[in-house]
Amino acid sequence: MNLQIFWTATAITVAVSLLHGAIVTLFQVCETQHLWTIRFSLARYEHIWWTAIVFPLVASLGSMVLSLLSGNNNDSLVTILLACASSLAVFRYVWPAWRNRHYYSNRWAVWTGPSRTGIDSSLVPLIQGNDPWLILSKSAPVIKRLPVDINVPIFNSNLIVYDPTDILKANKHLIDTVTKQSEKQPDEKLKVAIEPLLREPDDKTGLYAPIHSDSPASLLWGSHIGFSPRVSRGILAVPKRLLQSSPLTSSGHDGQPVCLAHGILARNKGLQPHTFILSLNSGRLEQKCIQWPRPSKVLRTYYHEEMNAAYGGLGPEFVEAATELALILADSSHSLIEDWLSLRMEHQDHALNNQLARLGATDEELKVLYRLSYAAMLVSLSAHRKGRKWRPEMKLFIAYWKKCKGDIPAWIGEAAIVERIMNEESGAGDTDLDALIEAVLYDIDSPRYV
Repeated sequence: MNLQIFWTATAITVAVSLLHGAIVTLFQVCETQHLWTIRFSLARYEHIWWTAIVFPLVASLGSMVLSLLSGNNNDSLVTILLACASSLAVFRYVWPAWRNRHYYSNRWAVWTGPSRTGIDSSLVPLIQGNDPWLILSKSAPVIKRLPVDINVPIFNSNLIVYDPTDILKANKHLIDTVTKQSEKQPDEKLKVAIEPLLREPDDKTGLYAPIHSDSPASLLWGSHIGFSPRVSRGILAVPKRLLQSSPLTSSGHDGQPVCLAHGILARNKGLQPHTFILSLNSGRLEQKCIQWPRPSKVLRTYYHEEMNAAYGGLGPEFVEAATELALILADSSHSLIEDWLSLRMEHQDHALNNQLARLGATDEELKVLYRLSYAAMLVSLSAHRKGRKWRPEMKLFIAYWKKCKGDIPAWIGEAAIVERIMNEESGAGDTDLDALIEAVLYDIDSPRYV
């Protein structure tokens, strides 16, 4: 019986060792080959499978201990070795995986959430119809994907796996090719293939207003319009030390908030991030946000170095916004971040943008709303509580317009916009929303912002 226990324990130990080696190798391959969508997806379940792997090892140790207590001293060395292996597995893999499980979930959300990207003016006319992306993806030829785009679709196999810009470029190339052929050899079938879709556009296009035939357009795409989640390609510019299970900044501090901030900033910049409006009074923002007293504010210098190295080319306002975002994330609970991301609060409100365009907002007014989007993001996260559904975009717009432009536009008096403003105010609870807005528009009436 003791011999049977010994060989069973040995077999379990060998199997666990092989499985452990396979998983570690898989992780290393994903990281070295830039298969970040697969790597981050697997990380969400790390705590489950490490527990499942270690459980037989611990059970084997228990059986060896029982054998030892029954008087079989021949297995004492094996028992000691099993005890060491079990302890190493628990404290090296299982405990960190359980401790970081919420971070891994939020890391997946920040890197695979909806993305905002620019669309060349020549490609914009292709986006039309009730469900344009499914039709465009099916009509496009085979598109090569980057390693970072690759995922293993199990439950979402019907979602579009290609990047929207790649889909549009492939369709444009197909249309150009067919057009050239039809010019040389006219054919009715070829002519039909290049006819535009005759459907009315709807919200599933994902385009922000304004849209002009001679200008690029801004597109918000993701699972909400049929695309499979995948890690943003912006991850290729992020240092690998920030993408590890326990990320670190260049100064050796905790890099989790910085990694989360990079994921958000990789997806929500829009067409002209160098024009963002932000005049931040960080002390005032710290005092009025719900994360007060903001213990992570002592890391400002270190986080600023990280963000300046990554985004210095986009101007000081962008770097300042990126730094503040990372600091607020550092002082926010995992559940609050999860709720904030689930409502797409990191993005400019696409529905509001389209609504204002329908109400007659000018291109300048829509552009100001976009330029204030990062200020709105910081105020939104600083004031967010579970269940809060409104970014304070209209409150910010009115505050800025009064300071820098004068009389507010007439469409602000429309019933739908008045209701929107009331929702923004009522959703703040006891948070001083006006003080937070004042903190991000501190010196906004100076000439460089007007």
